[in-house]
Amino acid sequence: MRLTMLIFRWSPCAWPRLLCRCVAMVTLLSLSACVSLPRLSLPAVDLPVEWVARQAMLQSWARFDLRGKVSIVRGEESVVATVRWRQRGDQLRLGLEGPLGVGAGEWSFVSTRSDETLAELERRLGVALPLASVRYWALGVPDPLLEVESTEFVAARLSALRQQDWTIRYLDYARVPGASFELPRRLELQSAEIRVRMFIESWESLEP
Repeated sequence: MRLTMLIFRWSPCAWPRLLCRCVAMVTLLSLSACVSLPRLSLPAVDLPVEWVARQAMLQSWARFDLRGKVSIVRGEESVVATVRWRQRGDQLRLGLEGPLGVGAGEWSFVSTRSDETLAELERRLGVALPLASVRYWALGVPDPLLEVESTEFVAARLSALRQQDWTIRYLDYARVPGASFELPRRLELQSAEIRVRMFIESWESLEP
């Protein structure tokens, strides 16, 4: 496993923290306004209309490249970054790049369900992110290895989900150009300590 990361540090003074959060908020609003429809490169495929069958198909997609923006807020600290997510089965390559290129990191995991891997990530970032589950949540389905505590649907699409003390809200879906189905475009993941917002700009190499 290779792991490199440059970590943001904030001044303990109140004004810099406030300025940082304002910049992050303005950046997120801009991203929300201008984010484009997801792009997708995949074999000809359609998703079943019925939820159980559609859920099973999406959970079976083990290969995809995702690009977009992510905001991580914890207490008075926040980061907005570009995210590059390359999933190949249980293997993940994750890249983050901060505003104006300040602060960047790349992680390569053989398995995101490894306790050692997650502990190292938490130690480096100062937060615990359930990457093994985000893989499924980003596709708009529950993690098949975790108990589903609750689900909500709007127009036959998943609008909210709760698993392992995380609440996932789907704020927007978008029809994928070149395909006849929709995938999440904006979602929010929230635990007791952390709020993560994702803006998905493109999907590539999506295959079962």
